[in-house]
Amino acid sequence: MKNQKKAIVLGITATMLMPVCFNGGTAEAAAADTDVAAMQAEINDLTARLTDLENSLAAAKEKQEAAKSEKKAKKEAPTLKWSGSTKSGYMYDEKKTGKIKAEAKILATTVVDKTYDVGLGLKFKSTSSEPNNGKYSSEKNKVKLEQAYVGRSFGPVYVKAGVQTVSLGEGLWLSKSSVNQFTANYKMTPRDTLYAGYGRDSQDYLVNDTNDDNPPARTRLLKFAQYQHDFSKDAYAGLYFGTQQPERYLGVYGSTPIVGKFGISAEYVRNTNKEKPGFSDVDNGYGYKYFGANKNTQGYVISLNYGKAKKKGTWDIIGQYLNIDQNLFMDDSYTDWDDYITADGFKGFGLIMDYATSDHTKLSLLRYWAHTNPDGDNLKGGTGSSLEKSPHYSTYLKFTTKF
Repeated sequence: MKNQKKAIVLGITATMLMPVCFNGGTAEAAAADTDVAAMQAEINDLTARLTDLENSLAAAKEKQEAAKSEKKAKKEAPTLKWSGSTKSGYMYDEKKTGKIKAEAKILATTVVDKTYDVGLGLKFKSTSSEPNNGKYSSEKNKVKLEQAYVGRSFGPVYVKAGVQTVSLGEGLWLSKSSVNQFTANYKMTPRDTLYAGYGRDSQDYLVNDTNDDNPPARTRLLKFAQYQHDFSKDAYAGLYFGTQQPERYLGVYGSTPIVGKFGISAEYVRNTNKEKPGFSDVDNGYGYKYFGANKNTQGYVISLNYGKAKKKGTWDIIGQYLNIDQNLFMDDSYTDWDDYITADGFKGFGLIMDYATSDHTKLSLLRYWAHTNPDGDNLKGGTGSSLEKSPHYSTYLKFTTKF
């Protein structure tokens, strides 16, 4: 920089002195001395100005680098992304009892050090039942840890540890949040995925109904593995197996468009544990009320759908048939049909109509006509009477939002 400054000054000096070199005489020399002094003063001024410009440029560069560093630090700092959903509705069932239901989920996710995904969320749930047959109305208000996990990608493998949501197939056996698991999702090819998990099943509510005399839920071992192949964006098929202590499950599922807006999906699941435990057999806080058949149990669901209620003004209609054996599931809260399927079994039809009132809200009407599906060899407590077949129907109107 000093050499550049010197060259600039020398160049200006040479330019100013050129007329002096070509004009002779004493008078001209005297005049030139005066001009040289003036030019020297001007050169000194230019030198000072160049020095000031250099100092200003250095300060500007320093300020620019500081701004870049601050912007980079802000960009790399973890940013919370909030999301959630609400659900409110009214259900009327075969007991001629109405239930007002409300649910809200608040979820937060962030990325730490551009490497780790972190998620945290809570679920708030309230259910109020109307009086029936002289009984008082009941209310249940619950709070539950929806998710609390850390995840990371290792090339095509994404691993996640902590409380999270797990779902297999179409959700007939397993579609549940608040599950404490270590899971791995391996993208084998663009069309093939392997998904596996190991841990415990759902945790108890953080806040329970104070009038509930039942003890806190006992978690059970839950492990599974699923393989899925995608034929196209909307067509896929897969199989899975898993254990929810002491039950063992094997399932297959698939979904495909048929023609136009019509599509079909189905899932079949089999429980290969023949010796179903009763509450009297174990002291683990779980078991079946009716048992003794000692056989495999199974169930399936077939859904025929038209349209998709995703964007504002769109709608869909879904017809379903379910055939679920008694004692296929010990705990009915893990299936995606947890409002309908119980350990008593379920057999019948369902009709679902959805209308998207906006891009993030939906109005739904669900109607089921069914009955329980008991096995005569399953006896109450293992020695009492068998369960009688009874009607099981419900109408559910609900409004959901996502944000």
